[in-house]
Amino acid sequence: MKRDQNGKQTGSGYGRIMLGILVLLVTIGFLSACASHTSRTQELMATDYKSLSNEDLTLYYYQLDDQIVIVEQPRSKPRLGLGFGLGGSHIGGGVGVSTGVGSDNVATDLRERRNQVRLELQQRGITP
Repeated sequence: MKRDQNGKQTGSGYGRIMLGILVLLVTIGFLSACASHTSRTQELMATDYKSLSNEDLTLYYYQLDDQIVIVEQPRSKPRLGLGFGLGGSHIGGGVGVSTGVGSDNVATDLRERRNQVRLELQQRGITP
């Protein structure tokens, strides 16, 4: 690195830029993974199950079942968080671990919908 007349390091900051880009990409990846579970749950809850064919209704029932498992999984797994910050000539970082609180409300909503779908299947004479 080059030094200016006061003895401070100068340079292009290429390494800092690359680190910033890497942190940004990791953050976007993490957020998109979280959003995919949420959007899938919203999609399932928005479905008008009474208008589905018998075959589609059965498939919908099992999709609800699978989504309940997915929503409940994070409770048992600890999460690790990494953070990096760049500011002027300073670089900072941090690490955090959490066990998460789960998604009881979302799972409850999905279970209620699954029960409604099960009743609809029974009314149609279909056993899931």
